Amino acid sequence: MAPPKKLGQLAATAICGNDITSSCLYVSALTIGYAGQYAFVALLIVAAVLFLFRKIYGEVVGALPLNGGAYNVLLNTTSKNNASLAACLTILSYMATAVLSASEAMHYLHGLVHQLPVVWATVGVLSIFLALTIAGITESATVAIGIFLLHLTSMAVLLLAAGLLLFSEGTSVAMANFQAPLRA
Repeated sequence: MAPPKKLGQLAATAICGNDITSSCLYVSALTIGYAGQYAFVALLIVAAVLFLFRKIYGEVVGALPLNGGAYNVLLNTTSKNNASLAACLTILSYMATAVLSASEAMHYLHGLVHQLPVVWATVGVLSIFLALTIAGITESATVAIGIFLLHLTSMAVLLLAAGLLLFSEGTSVAMANFQAPLRA
């Protein structure tokens, strides 16, 4: 019997890291829209809460390392009804995330191509992924690596641009932002 195939370190890191890195890119923009110049405070609170729960997450993943983590945890600790409800809510969460991500991407693209109808473009992106899923194309470690490297490159470019702005302008832009009134 042949030994089972194992992922390399980069592929495993990419699969795990895509969730975090993509969240950093689109959640921060949404947070800025609502919290304005104090978005960093909201993001620090979220990071602190996640940090506090890190051991619980690690224990659950170590004990039940299967897909559908919330379902598996609840199936092992509560009734099947609760686990089924969690599974339904998880699917709903995945669907909402897909729609939100596609919509945000099309809003960004609309900033470059003003004639782009955002709603129809969002439907188009979701339809492409629907067709790929129906065709039987599933997760690919190679695609995950490409997406992960794109996310890391995007964040590196943003950090470099922020560093260059800080070096050339000092903290005057940040101070002006904090002096501006909060939007209602």
